[in-house]
Amino acid sequence: MAKVNDELQVPAALLAGLAELGLEARAQAGATAATGRAEVTVSRAAAAQRFDMLWGRGLRVSDLAGVPRGDLPRFVFTDYVPDTTGAAFRRAGVQYLDEAGNAWISFSSVLVDVRGRRRIGSTVRSMPRGNLFSPGSAQVVFALLAWPVLWRATRREVAHVAGVSLGKAHDALATLEGGGFGPDAMRRPDEDLLELWAAAYPAGLGRSLLLGTFHGSAEQVRPIDRTDRLYISGEVAADSLLRPATLDVYVAELKPRLALVNRWRTDGTPNIVVRRSFWREPPDTRGPGGGGPVPAPWPLVYADLLASTDPRVRAAAREWKDRHAQSLWRP
Repeated sequence: MAKVNDELQVPAALLAGLAELGLEARAQAGATAATGRAEVTVSRAAAAQRFDMLWGRGLRVSDLAGVPRGDLPRFVFTDYVPDTTGAAFRRAGVQYLDEAGNAWISFSSVLVDVRGRRRIGSTVRSMPRGNLFSPGSAQVVFALLAWPVLWRATRREVAHVAGVSLGKAHDALATLEGGGFGPDAMRRPDEDLLELWAAAYPAGLGRSLLLGTFHGSAEQVRPIDRTDRLYISGEVAADSLLRPATLDVYVAELKPRLALVNRWRTDGTPNIVVRRSFWREPPDTRGPGGGGPVPAPWPLVYADLLASTDPRVRAAAREWKDRHAQSLWRP
């Protein structure tokens, strides 16, 4: 049976849900139902793990970016976790449980993985939050991750590089600063922000950018003419780490002749994804002019690799991040 200190308050549904899974919980001093956050120890027999537990109705990966990160692994309890949200939580390494019984909990000898249960009525209160990883806001986060010098740029410059309105850039930066990210925050790699952004990318910003899917050779891509700029991402961009089987391409617009030139087909299992390149590289970071295939900014390559269900590609994603993450140190 789940346990909790009498003087502390965490949602009763959380305790009941853990109890159904054979787990016990004990909150540390300071937890109240109103905060939506507490340090909670989850245990089963001799196996135990302390978590930074967050609860609230409708919680998603994007909501975690506005909550300062502690030293403990994160655990989310919410009313319902759809399949796409559960996949994003798992990519971000965030454990979860919902009121329907869907769960992903892994520590020591404990492994719980329950999916596909239907939504039920909720008793969890809403938790105030901003939608930091909606497509427009996610573009701002991407720009800051790709070019950390933008942390000290004007909002107008950030908006220009991210391809969003000035108002959207202002709102996203304000939400980031509220979560402890900003030009005056402690100098450290923003790896937590990267992980959350990359986990939310496939079902959020990535989906909004989709222009088309095709089947064909993933080893290379040819532009229609030399003036066309193509950004290569995913497995092909990381071909030093694995043999590419898929291709991710970013273009300003999808011209019909691009598929013809590269002999891509619309039949067969898609292994080529074409998305819109929304960003504008800062003037002092641009590579050689002209067109042709060039690598996409490294955080985007990481997100495309991490979205794969292939273990070899996900392993390559981690190695890719390790190679590049030092650039996240703020100037």
